[in-house]
Amino acid sequence: MFKVEYSPNLKWEITLSASKNAALPILAANFLVDKKVALTNLPDIIDINVLNTIWETYLQKWHLIWPEVERIRSSILLIPVWLYKYGRIDFSNCGGCSLWKRPLDTFDNAFQQAGVHVTIKPEKKIFKVKSKPNKKIILTSFSVTATEALLTYLAFLDKIDYEIEIANIAIEPHVIDLINFLKQLWANIRLWYDHRVFVKPTAINIKKYDYEIISDYIEWWTFFWLWAIADDSEITIKNVNPQHLEAMFTVADKIGINYEYGKNFIKVNSYNKKKYKNTNIQTMIYPWFPTDLQSIFWTLLTQIKGVSKIHEVLFEWRFGYFAELENMWAHVEILNPHEVLIIWWKKLHWTYVNTRDLRAWAGLILAWIVAEWETFITNEHIIKRWYENIIEKLQKIWVKISEV
Repeated sequence: MFKVEYSPNLKWEITLSASKNAALPILAANFLVDKKVALTNLPDIIDINVLNTIWETYLQKWHLIWPEVERIRSSILLIPVWLYKYGRIDFSNCGGCSLWKRPLDTFDNAFQQAGVHVTIKPEKKIFKVKSKPNKKIILTSFSVTATEALLTYLAFLDKIDYEIEIANIAIEPHVIDLINFLKQLWANIRLWYDHRVFVKPTAINIKKYDYEIISDYIEWWTFFWLWAIADDSEITIKNVNPQHLEAMFTVADKIGINYEYGKNFIKVNSYNKKKYKNTNIQTMIYPWFPTDLQSIFWTLLTQIKGVSKIHEVLFEWRFGYFAELENMWAHVEILNPHEVLIIWWKKLHWTYVNTRDLRAWAGLILAWIVAEWETFITNEHIIKRWYENIIEKLQKIWVKISEV
């Protein structure tokens, strides 16, 4: 369990870790070459360690029916690797955060279009290579996981002498980072920013034996909102690529947050906090407001006067954390599974809280920092799935947080 106390006057600098969303598919793709490429800044987080454990345990087997597989959602990224190596994989259900409905229809349909037969049974799915992929594959939604897995599978298929077009792909920075890694293995991939990509399968030929993963822009905006909400605080965030999520600057400007940025850093402070303005947002596919940041952002809105609204497009009922905010005396109204209001500013108070959504976990940290007295949270292992050394980083910048 973690204990967090009211933490004003936070002044320091922090360096971002490598992106978990990029590290996991790149690590999985690195299994294609038996980890011959050194990933120089692989984050030390639970999901990475579990994925490595699955690989080492099941390297010579074509079935992945194991509790560890169901522990993390990213285990599904191993499917294209096993199909490439063995032509078949038996796969149990993957895990992940509790976000209500998270169907895998797009993933299954994409692989069916790629010539893979998918058999669904109560306890597992069987993926088996049956034919050559279609020359054009159309994803039924802008799925990041389906995009990454499909690219990994198609890039190095044997005996395919034609180019494959994939439409409706996700184009987040971590997807592009995976493409860059695959190109380092000699993949022939052409990305168009109208959500299309063209893949001409080639043989693997490693160009370079080390690779540096991009920094985590979700971690960046987590710390950005944290310093925008903490009383009388300012920070410099290093290892930032401002181009990765430029749309968020528009939101920060609308609220009235003070910040400045350069080539690889950003500075933010909360000195204008009393003048912040309420706002409405809608989560969307990249490059617009990401769903992974809405729970973090909404904690900020509890400290702004006026009525704010969020429209969550991608998931149903990704508002479970609002019950925890209500326990801390926040005034919120859930309109339906996709829309929520936060009504006026209200001082947050201490309580015990709990969540199974790691992004909501980060959002609750922001709430604790401005809450009166001490706040306690269980399920602390959730945050360690994403944020590398998060407690040490927060303690370094004088946040009063400890494990008890």
